[in-house]
Amino acid sequence: MKRNVRIERNLNIPTRQPDAKTKPPRSIWKQLIRPIVIVLALALMVYAVIASSLFRISKIEVEGAVTVSSESVQTQVQNVITSSPLTQNIIFVPTGKIADELKKQNYQIAEADVRRSGLNSIIVKVTEQKPSILWSSGNTLSIIGANGHAYDGEITDLMKQKLVTVVDTTNLPVKKGEKVVAQEFVDFVNALHEQLPNKGVTVSQYQIGDTTTELIVKTGQGYYVRFDTTRPVEQQLQDLSAVQAQMKKTGKKANEYIDLRINGKVFYK
Repeated sequence: MKRNVRIERNLNIPTRQPDAKTKPPRSIWKQLIRPIVIVLALALMVYAVIASSLFRISKIEVEGAVTVSSESVQTQVQNVITSSPLTQNIIFVPTGKIADELKKQNYQIAEADVRRSGLNSIIVKVTEQKPSILWSSGNTLSIIGANGHAYDGEITDLMKQKLVTVVDTTNLPVKKGEKVVAQEFVDFVNALHEQLPNKGVTVSQYQIGDTTTELIVKTGQGYYVRFDTTRPVEQQLQDLSAVQAQMKKTGKKANEYIDLRINGKVFYK
C-alpha cells in the first residue's frame, strides 16, 4: 500500500514592489485649494497696491514754465491721471502720455519730461519753445518759435539784433498761439541767414508775399534774390555761386534780381 507523501515545494513567487517613481496621490489641498489661495493672495496684494493711498499721486510739481501757466499744466496732468483708477497710482502713471498731451495742448512747450518722485509725487519739467524769428505784419511784430507758432512774450532789443525779421507784405494779422508758418520755413530762413554772408551778400530785408514757399531777400547790393523755401538752402546757394562766377567772368552784374527758384536754372536781370 502506497503511502501518500505530501511534497511541499518552496515556490519563490515574486511579489510586486511599489515603483519608486510612482508618487502617492496628492491631497485635495495641494491640488486645488493651495493654488487658489495663492492666486487670491496675489490679487489682494495687487489690489492693495493699486488702491492704497500710499501710492496715490497727490502732488504735481511743474518746473521751467515761463509763458505757459504752471497751474494750467497741473490741471492738464491731473486730467490724464484721473482718467482711470490705475493711472492715479505712482507705479502705473503714464508719463509718456502726459508728455505727449502737454506738447499737443500747449504750443509754447517744445519738450516735456515727466518723472516720478517718491511714493506719491511727480515732477513735470517743461522746455518752452525758443524765439527763432520775428514776424512783421502791418504794425505788429510777433515772436515765432521753432515750430512756427506765434507766442506771447516780450520782444527785447537783443531779439531784434539777433533774430531774423521776416516782413509779411500782405499784412495779415497774427494771433498768439496760431501756426503762422511751417517749421521747415523757420529752419530755411535761419540757415539762409547764416550762410548768405559767405556769398558776399548783405541782407537788408526778408519778405514773403502771398505764399511762404517763396522768400524774397532784399540785398545791400541793390538787387533782390528769390528763393524757394521748399528746396534745400545749400543747393540754391550753389546756384548763386555759379551765377556770381559767370557774371564776374563776363563782366555783368545783377541790377534788379536773381531768381533761384527753379532747380538747375538761374535767371537774373
